[in-house]
Amino acid sequence: MLQQFEDLFRTVRNLHSVTDLLKSMGEKTDNVFDIEDNFRGSNQMKACVERVKSIPEANALMEARYLGPKIDLEALSKLPQGTLGHTYATVMKTLGFDPNFFRQRAIESDEDWVTMRLRKTHDIVHVLTGFGPTGGELGLLSIQAVQIGYPMCVTMQVSSFGLAFKRQPERLSDLTDQAARGMAMALEMKPVIAQRWEDGWDKPMQQWRKELNISNPVIDEPYSLKNRLPSLDLAW
Repeated sequence: MLQQFEDLFRTVRNLHSVTDLLKSMGEKTDNVFDIEDNFRGSNQMKACVERVKSIPEANALMEARYLGPKIDLEALSKLPQGTLGHTYATVMKTLGFDPNFFRQRAIESDEDWVTMRLRKTHDIVHVLTGFGPTGGELGLLSIQAVQIGYPMCVTMQVSSFGLAFKRQPERLSDLTDQAARGMAMALEMKPVIAQRWEDGWDKPMQQWRKELNISNPVIDEPYSLKNRLPSLDLAW
């Protein structure tokens, strides 16, 4: 009975956070962290962790509690053009994003590590896949939903469709296309959670994409990073 009440309260809290986030068109990022924190200790998060454990490379990172050093955009900006580090730094500085803005959480369990690792590396995946952080969020969330069943991503994926269907049906075409692209990419590419991006900041973007099996990055779509930042001369 207690578990049923906890699940009910968790659902209500998530419904409030999701509604608030979608109404703000994704600007209230604290709502994302609220949803993630709300799933702490849930059966959904436990299932996610088990999927991470089934990936040898990801399990090794999780056991080591590897988060990597704090990201230094100025240092990454000095790397050669076309590398992951230089591209990431250029995008983040152009958008005015702080790579270390995410909510902190003490790592006391495997699920804490999964959450913190995904928070830290979220925008790196935006850059490599081509999904724009200011328009292609659903596509990126779909990758984590498929690869490891990350609860926040699954929740946002389902909620985005539901809200658009009810209030903004004209957006369904864009959202379903994003989700389809992200899910297809997720099935082909290597697990995002298993990558040590920090060891390859100086590696060319094209090499990263080849190694990850990203054969069809998002480039020309309306929600792509290229179309969101058309003035940047980057190795798309």
